Amino acid sequence: EERERLRQQLMQSDKMAAVGQLAGGIAHEINNPLGVILGFAQIAGRNIKESDALHMPLKSIEREAVRCKKLVSDLLTFSRSYKSAIERISLNTAIDSALVLVKTRARTQNIEIISVFDGNIPEIMANSNQLQQVIINLCNNAIDAIPDGAASRRVTVKTSSFVAAEQSSAEDERALPQQSNFIEIFVSDTGTGMSEEVRKHLFEPFFTTKEVGKGTGLGLSLVYEIVKKHKGTIEVESEKDRGTVFKIKLPIE
Repeated sequence: EERERLRQQLMQSDKMAAVGQLAGGIAHEINNPLGVILGFAQIAGRNIKESDALHMPLKSIEREAVRCKKLVSDLLTFSRSYKSAIERISLNTAIDSALVLVKTRARTQNIEIISVFDGNIPEIMANSNQLQQVIINLCNNAIDAIPDGAASRRVTVKTSSFVAAEQSSAEDERALPQQSNFIEIFVSDTGTGMSEEVRKHLFEPFFTTKEVGKGTGLGLSLVYEIVKKHKGTIEVESEKDRGTVFKIKLPIE
């Protein structure tokens, strides 16, 4: 079982590397013309009054160009083609800021966002914006997974610290136990859950169960890449009609 898990992990890494290289190349090619389109649309829009017939089309061009730039930014993050700004951060503070955005959407769908933060977890070296993107993606997926008629409509985000002591070897019983320190993040929902088949493909680029036009399929693969960049791991537990739990472990260095 362990050998099969490692084999699947290796296949996943190979797929991510291949698609990441392709995505990075495409993103760089798109970025320059997109910048021109957005720049000229914004310049033209500033010189046209709201009453002008061209005002709405120009605003639409600007809005959609901004959406495209966001997708390009996601592709570049996914392809690891830029250096991340790593700094010492409070994970609880970063997550709390991300949840402000999530709660706005959740309220419109009558979904409760619950945060349970461990106040004793230490600061970690990380990219705050990227980890916030992880939380927003996971919470948005959780919100999408809760159907309209669900009796319980809740998404829970929890943090905790984890310390595992390794036993000293028989050769040196006097050695001090070594500590493996992690911060854990749990994002759980009361949604419909997922089948084993869906779960197996969950972190693959462009895999999505949403309707055409409702999602790019990059969200969870982007989450996977960001967690991996931070030397962490991500696991998912889910059953049909019993909700889903994502568990992220990030090292404390």
